Amino acid sequence: MAETADRETKTIKILLTKYSDCISSLLYYVGGKGYTHASISLESGRDSDFYSFNYNGFCVETVEKHRQRGVSKSKYYELAVSRAAYERIQKRLQFFKEHKEKFKYTRLGVLFCLLHVPFCWKNHYFCSQFVAELLGSSDETALPKPAGLYLPNHFQHELERNPNLIKVGYNII
Repeated sequence: MAETADRETKTIKILLTKYSDCISSLLYYVGGKGYTHASISLESGRDSDFYSFNYNGFCVETVEKHRQRGVSKSKYYELAVSRAAYERIQKRLQFFKEHKEKFKYTRLGVLFCLLHVPFCWKNHYFCSQFVAELLGSSDETALPKPAGLYLPNHFQHELERNPNLIKVGYNII
């Protein structure tokens, strides 16, 4: 019975979005003309909660919240991970939820990322760094670069060649 539980897979979802505000437009041009925000969900379904970082720090996002904020395009990736990997991500995410007041957004981290310089500042994250760190905590979907070197646009290449990829979808918003 334990062997069956080990083989069971769970699904995680990475959502990439592009907003049409001024800061997103700047990031769009300097970051490779693609997506400007990244978030992660451990739920399946269209009305899932997504987790990320924005200027207010750690945040919970919904598809409706993205719609209201003016997303101009979106793309999502569904990945299959083992139950153990899923639980590691879930545990790390729970820590962020329980201690969200300790975490802040870092513009400096984005700047260093744009300069291709790994930079880690305790309890400070930007959206794609947070998603990359959570993926790395799974020990199954780790990315080849340090988490602080990922802009949202960088996930496309890495996730599309990930052996755990189940589905790619567009315009969930």
